[in-house]
Amino acid sequence: MKSRFDEKLMIAAFCGFLGIMSVLFFLLPKEKFSPLEKRYLSDAPVLNWENLSSGKFGSDVENYMADYIPGRSFFVGLNAYVDLLTGRQVSKGVYAAEGNRLVQAPVVWDEEQAQQNMQAINNFADKLGRRVDLMLAPSAGWAAQDSIVGFSDPYEDEDLIQRLYDLCGEDVRTIDLTGVIKAQEDPASLYYRTDHHWTTEGAYLAYETYMRLLGRDYRAKEDFTVETVPGFQGSTYSESALWLTPGEDIQLWHGSSNITVTNGENDQPHQGVFYKERLEEVDKYTVFLDGNHSTVRIVNPDAKEKGKLLVIRDSYSNCLGTLLAESYEEVVLVDLRYYKNPVSQLCAEENFTDVLVCYSMDNIMTDTNLVWLQ
Repeated sequence: MKSRFDEKLMIAAFCGFLGIMSVLFFLLPKEKFSPLEKRYLSDAPVLNWENLSSGKFGSDVENYMADYIPGRSFFVGLNAYVDLLTGRQVSKGVYAAEGNRLVQAPVVWDEEQAQQNMQAINNFADKLGRRVDLMLAPSAGWAAQDSIVGFSDPYEDEDLIQRLYDLCGEDVRTIDLTGVIKAQEDPASLYYRTDHHWTTEGAYLAYETYMRLLGRDYRAKEDFTVETVPGFQGSTYSESALWLTPGEDIQLWHGSSNITVTNGENDQPHQGVFYKERLEEVDKYTVFLDGNHSTVRIVNPDAKEKGKLLVIRDSYSNCLGTLLAESYEEVVLVDLRYYKNPVSQLCAEENFTDVLVCYSMDNIMTDTNLVWLQ
């Protein structure tokens, strides 16, 4: 039985710990951005009658204190590893797989969203009065599902993509990537270990598949000069909080040397498709075309063929776009999360040779912006 002295010592130690943490909370500087989690932390709560009466003030205080607790990264990481060891890591929406691979949990079918998004694409094709190509990329988890630790929920990307394709009208031509990816020796290697995107190798497979379908000339793998950059830790690394997961390489495939890039937020031409200064930042994936913008225009006077391509896309096309530019004189990427003008008007103003809608499965089931595709 513990003595009274032992009990008092434990109480004193606990109170001392709380006191030290409280002092540190007020004295330590408040960094607004968490580089490990790749997100901005909560703003200081605002005390006014509206926030107080609605209960928002209490919630804001709780979030603020949780975000700025001293040693937050350590405690968040410790909790993540405890969850992993006890089989609860899936609660964070990230599964741990063999080979230090971290993948998002399986995509959940949403009938209403599926119908809405496919109808938006069908309506867009009808309005243009021309064929629109649709390419859906399966998830990294689907490609690596055989190696997931404690695997439980199935990845049904192949079936879900087919269900989405079945909703397409006659003016929408679908492109199968699941069969092409499954045919590879190691499908998981086409995706990053610590990020939800495909690697340049995976993007190249999609590029080659699409160009073969169109009958267009494309640049062979061996014609690229590959630059390897170490230390990449992507989105699933940040979401999982498994901070001991090692980084990986990110590859830049250099092709045509006379490419320029402009985007909707900055019309100053940039030489080349890679923004190397981004490699010094937290999110190295933005090295491809400077990340997400309302529009990105890539001009390549030395392209394999003439013509202009429009791509309605998510972030998977940041990397894919650098390759598509090898086969078109001009590639215009439109991100509906930021572009709010009618895309049909853009098509009327520019003579696009081909129109492609390219989304990942992670986004096609959750993106509510396809309604802007009009």
